[in-house]
Amino acid sequence: METRTQRRTRRARRQRIATVSGACALAVGVALVLAACGRTDTPVATTLRVRTLRPKPVRFSYRIPPAPTTTTTTRPAVNPDTGPPPANTGVGRRIVYCNSCQKVWLVDETDYVVAMFAVSGRRGTPRPGTYHVFRKLEMGHSKAHPDLRLPYFVGFAWGSTTDIGFHGIPLRPDGSPIQSDAELGQFRSHGCVRASQADAVRTWNFGSVGRRVIVTP
Repeated sequence: METRTQRRTRRARRQRIATVSGACALAVGVALVLAACGRTDTPVATTLRVRTLRPKPVRFSYRIPPAPTTTTTTRPAVNPDTGPPPANTGVGRRIVYCNSCQKVWLVDETDYVVAMFAVSGRRGTPRPGTYHVFRKLEMGHSKAHPDLRLPYFVGFAWGSTTDIGFHGIPLRPDGSPIQSDAELGQFRSHGCVRASQADAVRTWNFGSVGRRVIVTP
């Protein structure tokens, strides 16, 4: 049978063992916590690091880009390829026919000469003055010579028997012209104003009905 002294000794031993075990468990727990905090690849450490980061202020500067440089081409006041029309021929969009020099100028609304070319007309016909286009025919016919065709006829004045107009060099029934482009600039017509076929088309497109035609001596 266990005596009273033996029971006291046994209880004291159990208390010492429990105290030592608790101290060891506490030491092990602290060590684990410290080890976990020291590692950077654990979720706990990552969470703590992210939470402690502070966003840095974003600094940026915006510079207004320079305006693009544009090159504007200004048209000269006088076409260097044609020169100005004769003086005292008005202003604005018009056709100018110089009878003595056998030339025609097509002038736009800004008084810029868009074309100038040699023609063949009749001396003194029509008289100097201001006329207007009153009819246009893609293919007219000569009253004096019915077999001749007058391409791109632009009538602007009246003669003794029929109207006078700009047109291409007359064509024979076989399509051949009655004069060459090299002969333009000479008095070769019976009254109308002949031009090359290309210039006749240009005059046709430019000379709408009502367009002013200025005839100079």
